[in-house]
Amino acid sequence: MNAAFDSELLQDFLVEAGELVQRLGEQLVELESTPHDNELLNAVFRAFHTVKGGAGFLAAEPMVLLCHHAEDLLNEARSGNVVLGAAQMDALLEALDLLNGMMAALDAGAPLAMPPAALLQRLLPLAAGPAPAEPEPSHAIAAADGAAGIDDHEFEALLDTLYGTSAPGVAAAAAPASAGPGPTATIDDDEFEALLDTLHGKGGQPAAVASTAPAPARAAPPASPTPAHHAASAEATVRVDTARLDALVNRAGELVLVRNRLLTLAGQSGEVALVAAASELDRVADELQRAALGMRMQPVSRLFQRFPRIVRDLARQLGKDVELVLEGEDTELDRGLVEALADPLIHLLRNALDHGVEMPDLRERSGKPRKGRVCLSASQRGERIVISVSDDGAGMDPQVLRRKALEKGVIDEPQAARLSETECYELIFRPGFSTAATVSDISGRGVGMDVVKTRVAELGGSLQVRSKRGHGSELELAVPLTLAILRVLMVRVGERMFAMPLSNIEEVFELADGQDRMLDGRLVASHRGRALPLANLAGWAGAATAAGRHVVVLRIGHLRLGCLAHEVLGREDVIIKPLGPLFEGVPGIAGATVTGDGRLALVMDLAGLADAHGQLLPALQRVG
Repeated sequence: MNAAFDSELLQDFLVEAGELVQRLGEQLVELESTPHDNELLNAVFRAFHTVKGGAGFLAAEPMVLLCHHAEDLLNEARSGNVVLGAAQMDALLEALDLLNGMMAALDAGAPLAMPPAALLQRLLPLAAGPAPAEPEPSHAIAAADGAAGIDDHEFEALLDTLYGTSAPGVAAAAAPASAGPGPTATIDDDEFEALLDTLHGKGGQPAAVASTAPAPARAAPPASPTPAHHAASAEATVRVDTARLDALVNRAGELVLVRNRLLTLAGQSGEVALVAAASELDRVADELQRAALGMRMQPVSRLFQRFPRIVRDLARQLGKDVELVLEGEDTELDRGLVEALADPLIHLLRNALDHGVEMPDLRERSGKPRKGRVCLSASQRGERIVISVSDDGAGMDPQVLRRKALEKGVIDEPQAARLSETECYELIFRPGFSTAATVSDISGRGVGMDVVKTRVAELGGSLQVRSKRGHGSELELAVPLTLAILRVLMVRVGERMFAMPLSNIEEVFELADGQDRMLDGRLVASHRGRALPLANLAGWAGAATAAGRHVVVLRIGHLRLGCLAHEVLGREDVIIKPLGPLFEGVPGIAGATVTGDGRLALVMDLAGLADAHGQLLPALQRVG
């Protein structure tokens, strides 16, 4: 095979095997609690078996050796000779980590190191008899199974036999027609594994030589698909480079801007035919936008499947017994959010385990089950994805939070006296704030939470905290459904237009006379029984006018803020354009867009309106 084909084959293997390995972490943790689940055992075994098959074709001997040992242990468990306990599961998870490292090395073109002998020893089945002093290299294992090497043509012939696509005269060299499935037959799991075993020399005969004994006749499938139908089904999905996908989404965004402009012009013209054509374009553009955005969506399970392993290892390190419950795994979110939310959720899970869930003995004395429960759930609410991390631990004491904030100088006495219970919980997001008596290398309730707040705010999201003493805590983060096309509220401040991300907006109202006043040098409004801090966008934007009277209530991270504007114009779908290096880094500005009437609007970066301590920028605090 040529080098181009090798490279393409390697990438295909890394994608396919990567998906299997990614699921293995969650499957192994689940298997530890249900070691007799045969279906799960088979799924884990098959994953290692399939990865071994691809690695063998790529001559990745260390990977083949590692998978071979893991496969042997799992096969003994499938046979009922071994019950997988904590020690065996530690070894399998360590093998999984090593397998991930090997795949990264393959992707980087680096050589693979052989697996540590100690790990291979730990993977030996307990019922397999005395173990060899040194692990045999992969070629020795193949020889012990009676395998002979196979060349590329023989491998492809086996694949042709497997999928029923062999050319005349080629499949016969690998397997007689009577010994395997025909061009239109399907195969079951045992036959699939048998073919892979044949490929790697398991089964007691050379890999490239199929048995000449006739196989028992099998009834033909009742309605076998035609080859043409089979080929059409095989091409039901196609892999697309993410750069091309992003380009399509960007073009759909450009079309949205043109649609907005045409709708405005059509409305101004009053031409019936033009209005009808613009309305049709509006419908088509909306459908195209939804289809393009749908291609970017991925199930949240891709994000969640990495966490069972983290929780399992952390609970063992802390000496706690914790069950992680995953809910809403089929909820879809923008693929750009999958990686962006990983670190914030790891922080939240670590805090839930370290300072939320109590030690087993303490839970028992409190009348709770020894095993703690942490729930990670996802759901869609309108245009937002809501992910929550809750625990059934001790909960947070607002009075303790208030006292610690005073001790650390985060707030003063008058501010502490005015804090509501919810505002006390939000103190955990202040930089450096912690109630932990000793600093933990895992987490502290509050240590790293400011990082969570900052990251979520950068994504246009918000954070809310709920807690009840003795019953646990819940931290809920909400982020926009997609990052590709932004839904905004257009407002006018002086002569300037601003676009505010709609996902951060709670409500809009107009200030009544006497509703606003100064408090501790800050302008606030009395709204819904609470003091709402007000931000003067006119002063921040340099507009030579007094502050507006329209209030847009925003939720930025865990902060609630009212922005004063002169006019609220309505909602639009926009795509953000960068402003270039001259304006790069300007606080509070993410980029620009074009409005429906052709004017330039600045898209606000709401996370940039506050400093690291959650205080508004000085320009926003000026009244006039």
